[in-house]
Amino acid sequence: MSAVTVTKLIVKRLHELLNAPVVPTDNVGDKPGYPFLSYKITTARIKPNGQPIMERELIASVNPLFEYDIKETAIEQPAFTISFIAYAAAEFDAIGLSQMALDTLNHNLYYELKDINAVVTSIEAVGDRSVLIVDNYEHRYGFDAIIRITSEASRIVETIENFNITGGINE
Repeated sequence: MSAVTVTKLIVKRLHELLNAPVVPTDNVGDKPGYPFLSYKITTARIKPNGQPIMERELIASVNPLFEYDIKETAIEQPAFTISFIAYAAAEFDAIGLSQMALDTLNHNLYYELKDINAVVTSIEAVGDRSVLIVDNYEHRYGFDAIIRITSEASRIVETIENFNITGGINE
């Protein structure tokens, strides 16, 4: 599972459950009407502690010279950070939407994330990210979520099952 795949699921479900637009933070297009959420993967991969779990299994070889190959699979649990920001014309609306997004991510999506081997491990405090645009403030409140995923990488290792040694030491 990748950070991008998990993020796409989260964005889709936040939009459906909160009934608010959810757009990329670095969107160059027009902003949707208030209130809305934005998201950005700020850290694409946080290295897990320790070494990956290695699994090996015999599989049928694609090489006609061999009967079997070994499929090696490395399994890790890296994490990634995604930042969410709620935008609104009124400060309390931004705070409310941000809190609803946090609750939805942390509770409502728990089993959907679990089904794809992802889990929210940490959510930072909801903080003020408001900016002054000309004469008015655009009220923004947001938080960062750290999500752990399962990552698998496989490779095929050819085996040598039979070999013939001919000749001797003195030849």
